[in-house]
Amino acid sequence: MAGVKFMDLSVDIKTLIVQHVIRPTDLKNLCLVCKQLHEITVRQLYHEVTLDVGSPNDMKLSAFLNPKNIGLPHVRKLDLYLADVLDKCNQLQQAHFAIRMILELLPENILEKFSWHPWSPFSGENLLLLYKKQKRMKWLEGIALDKDVLAELQKIPDFDTVFQNVKKLGLYPDSRDVLDFCHLLVKKASKVEKITLHASFEESDSPIANRELNDSSTGPGLITSTMFSHMQPFSKCIPLALKEVTLQKINLRYAADSYCKLINFRSVKSIRIFACAGADALFAELSKSTKLPEKLETLEFKHDDNNENDGLGALDGFMCLVSGIKVLTIDLTYAKSLPAAAGISRHGRTLRELNVHASRIPDDCDDELVYDYSSFSQICKDCPLLEQISVAFPSTSVNRHNTDSFVNFENCLGELPNLITLNITSWPNNHPSSSKLPRKIYEHLLQGMAQQGFERSVAHATEHRRTSRLAIIAFGSSDKVYDREDSQNQIIFVKGKQVDPLGKEKPMAIQIGWCLRKFSMVGASSMSSQYPPPPQPEESHYPPIYPATPNTQILDAQQQQIQYSPNIFPKLENISDVLQQQAHQANHALTDQRNHMSPSAGDQHPKPNRLRKACDSCSIRKVKCDESGPPCRACASLEIPCTFDRPSRRRGPPNRHAEAIKKKRRLEGGEPGSGPSTPASPTNAAHALAQLSSHPPHLSAESICSVPTMTALIDDFFTYIHPLCPFPHEPSFREAWERREDYSNPSFLALLASMMAALVASFPRKPRLHIKAQTRDQYPSHLALVDKCREICAQARGPGYLDRQGLNVYDACTSYFLGLTGAYTFQWRQLRLYFGECLTIIRSLGLHKAQEQGYTHLGGFPGVVGSNGPNYDGSRELILDNITEQIGRRLFWTLFVGVRTMQQLGASFGELTIIPATPTEQHPPLPAEVDDAYIYPHEIMPQPVGVVSLITGFNTNVRIYTSYSTLSTTEMAFGIDEFFDWDRQQEILDQCLTRCKQVLEGIPEALKVLPKDSQNGRFGQRKQPYYPPMPEYLDVRDPTSAPYNGTESHEERRGAQYEIQKANIYASHLSIRSYLVEKYFALLEKVNHLKTQTALQSSPSAVAAGLDRLLPASGPDAEMLEKAMAAEREQVVKDLLVVLGSIDMVNMEPNGDSFTQKIRQIASTLLEVPKERKGSVALQHQDYLYKFLDILSKLERVSPEGSDPNGNGGPVDEEAELRHWADLREYQLKFQEQGGIYGFS
Repeated sequence: MAGVKFMDLSVDIKTLIVQHVIRPTDLKNLCLVCKQLHEITVRQLYHEVTLDVGSPNDMKLSAFLNPKNIGLPHVRKLDLYLADVLDKCNQLQQAHFAIRMILELLPENILEKFSWHPWSPFSGENLLLLYKKQKRMKWLEGIALDKDVLAELQKIPDFDTVFQNVKKLGLYPDSRDVLDFCHLLVKKASKVEKITLHASFEESDSPIANRELNDSSTGPGLITSTMFSHMQPFSKCIPLALKEVTLQKINLRYAADSYCKLINFRSVKSIRIFACAGADALFAELSKSTKLPEKLETLEFKHDDNNENDGLGALDGFMCLVSGIKVLTIDLTYAKSLPAAAGISRHGRTLRELNVHASRIPDDCDDELVYDYSSFSQICKDCPLLEQISVAFPSTSVNRHNTDSFVNFENCLGELPNLITLNITSWPNNHPSSSKLPRKIYEHLLQGMAQQGFERSVAHATEHRRTSRLAIIAFGSSDKVYDREDSQNQIIFVKGKQVDPLGKEKPMAIQIGWCLRKFSMVGASSMSSQYPPPPQPEESHYPPIYPATPNTQILDAQQQQIQYSPNIFPKLENISDVLQQQAHQANHALTDQRNHMSPSAGDQHPKPNRLRKACDSCSIRKVKCDESGPPCRACASLEIPCTFDRPSRRRGPPNRHAEAIKKKRRLEGGEPGSGPSTPASPTNAAHALAQLSSHPPHLSAESICSVPTMTALIDDFFTYIHPLCPFPHEPSFREAWERREDYSNPSFLALLASMMAALVASFPRKPRLHIKAQTRDQYPSHLALVDKCREICAQARGPGYLDRQGLNVYDACTSYFLGLTGAYTFQWRQLRLYFGECLTIIRSLGLHKAQEQGYTHLGGFPGVVGSNGPNYDGSRELILDNITEQIGRRLFWTLFVGVRTMQQLGASFGELTIIPATPTEQHPPLPAEVDDAYIYPHEIMPQPVGVVSLITGFNTNVRIYTSYSTLSTTEMAFGIDEFFDWDRQQEILDQCLTRCKQVLEGIPEALKVLPKDSQNGRFGQRKQPYYPPMPEYLDVRDPTSAPYNGTESHEERRGAQYEIQKANIYASHLSIRSYLVEKYFALLEKVNHLKTQTALQSSPSAVAAGLDRLLPASGPDAEMLEKAMAAEREQVVKDLLVVLGSIDMVNMEPNGDSFTQKIRQIASTLLEVPKERKGSVALQHQDYLYKFLDILSKLERVSPEGSDPNGNGGPVDEEAELRHWADLREYQLKFQEQGGIYGFS
């Protein structure tokens, strides 16, 4: 029975599966797979929304609140923050206005949680609106308001229905008014299961005395007596049956008894107590048998203890009495000792997460307490289910081997088979050095320690015959406030893997930032209107065109803000939350973090001359540098970068004369360092060498031209070139460009540069118009821009790009465009090299095959070379995504047409031979006739009815070239223009010509050229008057300056693309027909010559007889065929004159020299025919053919003006081209005046 595919499952099962996808980035990618998954995934993606309000970006909220946003009805949780802006004047009022708009436009009764996170007062009017429109809330908050609206709240119709579903309350009192608001919520929420009580009266404008706020020995204080007034007297009330309780900044010294009466702690499963004075009294009260929690699963305790450590003692006693804890987090300051190991071990059968941090002095990591070896070993042995542990380790130095005590702690972790996350809360020091290490060096040294930790874990697991699950090692503690922030006091490493040349794998520590990025800026750029609507206004619709490369570093921007100070240790605010996320998502992180690889010590660098300065690391550590690098031996052994970034400082006072000269140079040269540096001294030479070895120059699209110009060129490419070379996938490419992947993805930059080179080489007038605003000194001619594009492409690809694991179809596209550029710039070696490379990549990826693209049969070859592996490479099960498959087919057939065109024009390159299809080696099918916008990785949507796909025209052109495959087969067997069996050769030529003419019979009307088009002037012409290209009057005279770049309709752009394809299709069709006719007459002449010398052999050879199955049963009559071929030559002349008489430069030039070569080949062939064999039409219009041919020859850009790389003839090139276009139009008009095709006699 065949396995069930995911897409075959029912919608309900797919929904259940999607609910297990945790990370928002994965949900976004899943949302783009197909329409059905889009609708399923958007529910979870929009389930929780986080927004920043109170900034200029509030104006972009309209995109989020658009009724067409299908995710809007699925919003269930809405978290609002105040944006971080410099000018906070009137920010709160602006935020309230934005919130009002959100509440007004959100569908009614969909929210389950609405949370206002700042302590700033919330708008009372907005609160009223919230309670009126959202009556299914499960989470309500008691927060400060800008005015008292409690009376108005209670007047809302059906006010009690607001509390029907409320399960959780967040109470944040900081004034008497807020206490009253909290009382209303507690009183009305009869089904509440979770209460978070966080008091903050110390910063109130009208502070209340502590003795009035808190309970005393004589009675309840203001907090309890107000919020729970409806439950008085407390001794007789029915306690709240809560499951989760969080208390923060509540004085529990005398309130412990009150809270034990208000809350039934027997049913509580989660207790969190943060910064509550007198917390020991609560633990003492809970230790009583009548109040001890029965099924406590989570206990978090953050406390500043007193001198007697009463809090720690009460906690130890409570821990020994309660049972079943799964998550335990303890953060103590002013502690004299750590929590007892026995109390922790008591929960060994259930404990999954353990986070313990204790210090004698607050915020001092140097004074952090560390368990002794026996206690830590006992905890590890008694708690085998631990998946996450966060404790301090014994001190060790990053500069030396780990201390024995540190290694012993690491060995204890071998007792934890399920450990996923290890958080070492203490920072390793840098003894014996007295100075602090630079951040980068410290990070790399920590990376080495994490690497050793992963290796030791793998060794332990191998010894016990199991697999190591340790995936994350973190140093320091999280000090972040919100989940969407990265901690600035924590360095996290995930376990990756590296494979040595022998194929052996070993773990590798990779540094990451840990932020789920659940939010994004609302109103980010979306796709163009011609593509299907995106799932969210800020989402992209297609997957990235290229995967991230291993050398890309995406964390630098975050790391630049991080400061690691060993003297400052923040409190353990949300360490449980962040580490819990780490433990659950470690496997996801391993797949995403491909782009922050540590430097390898095995990298080989050329050995420079002796350095006159120690490297940065040796200088900082004050050790002798052997000066053999970079890298030096010390840096190589420590596996850290050997850099020379630290400036040399001379002793004594500054040299005023030298400083004056430097200042003068800065004033004359502009920005410091703007000019090229000259390593005049050994120190500067070492610095330059280190820079070259570790930091290659950064490349981007701006290395070619400005971003607006590049965007215009990309638009031109997809308007004029893409109809002929329909790759890459346009929506994917445009989204990658919007994300500016050229900064981080060298392969994408190489593709972009090659596309621009092909555009400029084949269509130089358009780029010349765009770069007119730039200085002509940079690009004096279009060839200078072509050379720059090829230079950037070569630098971006770098050495060894063919050996890259991620080699894909877009690398083949890059090679094709480079080969095409070589053809248009008359560099034949580059043409052959890159076209051959393109074909090789296609074949290596299996894209030249009709099926089993990922499978290659190797036969006995592996055994011959000594391999014991299988006799095949790849897998038959590999299924390509639709985009890769379609782009691969388009590229193959484009290359096929190019090779056939070169062969037709007389060129023969052995490395570019594409053999005709055979029953065993079939060519891939033609690409689907669907535009790019409807092709997704796992789905191809149908082309809209009535809209002709551009691939239809592309396939039509391919069918023209495949129409004479039988002739290609015979020429490959017998040779080009060789005579072997005249009867069969006549049948072959007749069959090929018939097939070629039949190709255009069924094409859509949009691609047809009717005879009347010549008379009406519709083919290839615009409705506007003709204007030659005048770049200096771009907006006035050139109708092609910017017609389709966003402001004009999509239909006009599509119409121009149809015209470009028409010109190419009919030029190809005419050239093949002329090619077949001339081949017939050449062979006929050879046959007649042989007849005069000797009798023709009538007995066919065995090979020639094998061609019978490719031919029709009855062949044509020889005499009739000769007349038909002569008539066909006449028809070719007529059709050629129609094309030449109606062609427009805008539709001709994008086809490049390929078009002009085809037309010239046809015209030259017709004009070179002896006069006695010319037809009446050819004789009648011979003058026009000569003129047209002369002008087309001049337009091939073969003159010195057009090919001068130094650009000295730039202006001459433009003027000459202008004259040639005008001459062409003049003869077109003359031809039309004499009747065009209707003037044929």
